[in-house]
Amino acid sequence: MNYIDEGEGHAVVFVHGCMTWSFLFRRTVEALSATYRCIVPDHLGFGLSEKPQTAGYLPEDHVRRFEKFMASLGLDEVTLVVHDFGAPIALKWAAENPDQVRNIVILNSYLWDMQENPLAAKLALNYGHPLNQFYYRHIRATPSFVLPPLFADRYRVARPILRQYLHPFETHRDRIGLFSTVEGYRRDGDWFNAVGETVASLSDKRTLIIWGLKDPLHTEESLARMQQLFPEAQTVTFADTGRLLPEEKPEALTGELTWFLMNSELPGMSLVDQLGG
Repeated sequence: MNYIDEGEGHAVVFVHGCMTWSFLFRRTVEALSATYRCIVPDHLGFGLSEKPQTAGYLPEDHVRRFEKFMASLGLDEVTLVVHDFGAPIALKWAAENPDQVRNIVILNSYLWDMQENPLAAKLALNYGHPLNQFYYRHIRATPSFVLPPLFADRYRVARPILRQYLHPFETHRDRIGLFSTVEGYRRDGDWFNAVGETVASLSDKRTLIIWGLKDPLHTEESLARMQQLFPEAQTVTFADTGRLLPEEKPEALTGELTWFLMNSELPGMSLVDQLGG
């Protein structure tokens, strides 16, 4: 597993989701690493990590590897910043290791059966068709067609940046992790629901939810569901941002994270509220 480890101080571990990799957090890490130790792993099968064809890519396989990764670093009282598929992976570990977690930050994510989401169910059904499996795995369709709509404005993202996101998934062998993750929408619903039930044990952790409201998959309904799981969480929303908020609003995200980390004892207010709008 490839990972970034920059800066010194309180450890902030960023856990990416599907269709992305550690590249997503590059600007946030650049800004925060002056004050904090920023750690960003690539899940096996994603980014610059290896993509072995015989490895397990079930969610529980990713959790097992994340557990070993965190144990190897020997961190205490970390802040977890989780995104999309990274949320169930990292929060499953957090629920089993609560003493090692100080804060939780949740970006557009899920902790439930995605078959209940019409778009996710449609994606999983399409991926399950044998012809589409060949198409997605062998013709570079998966990331190049699915990634751009996750931005609120796909035309605002420079083409070289999109190419960088897609670079680790060039060949069909490189896309085994992507394919398995989306297929999991159909296959692993019970596992995701079980993780959602365990997060109640994290209710004493300071939690910040940051959500891009133009996410086609993790919608405002998903945000409301996440708020039910973390009723004491602060919430910050961006009306003009999709799922890839660290790419679309890196300065705003960095500001919110900095304020959250600096003011652990303050009442729940976003940076914008604190500055008067």
